[in-house]
Amino acid sequence: MKLELLNIPSVWGTEMKQKHYQIYDGNKKLVVLFPGQNYPCHKPVLHFAGTSAIQSGFDLLALEYGYQAARTELKRSEVQTVAEESYESVRRVAGRYEQIVFISKSLGTVIAGEVQEKLGIPIKQIFMTPIQETLPYINKCQGVVVYGTKDPAFSEELEHQIHTETTIIRIAHANHALETDDTEESIEILKQLVKVYDDVLNS
Repeated sequence: MKLELLNIPSVWGTEMKQKHYQIYDGNKKLVVLFPGQNYPCHKPVLHFAGTSAIQSGFDLLALEYGYQAARTELKRSEVQTVAEESYESVRRVAGRYEQIVFISKSLGTVIAGEVQEKLGIPIKQIFMTPIQETLPYINKCQGVVVYGTKDPAFSEELEHQIHTETTIIRIAHANHALETDDTEESIEILKQLVKVYDDVLNS
């Protein structure tokens, strides 16, 4: 497996170093990970999404955002800038692939939806712990939504606003990080998530 670092300039005065893992030359399948606002790609939900992708034969692009690379906070007014920089990062490699899956977390679900619109190509989406602002994007595609029943950012009321043929998976007792206060229960949740990834990637 080869690691290519894509150095993408950011308005935050730094370079984003996007990690592009390639299983073999000419692979036509790609998973892109979109982190949450304070949930980078090395945290459990996305780390195991990435390992599941590689195990299923996909190349992997693990994104970081400009404000993350600059080690600063994000203002809500800057979300569109994050989407534009993420689009530029994905655009650099997307043309090499015939099958693309986006796996996103929290704020990243909004960014993933926006990037798909900018690319204008068919993409499978797995929205992990989406937020209210993600709903328009969920309603434009047939994807998978995963959220915890103890997640304050996404409720059953918001779920009822999903009108497409979206697969919705509720994780009992899980919070916004898709964890609980019980370590063993959190590990069992990770096992559930890996099954979701495997089912989507191998369908």
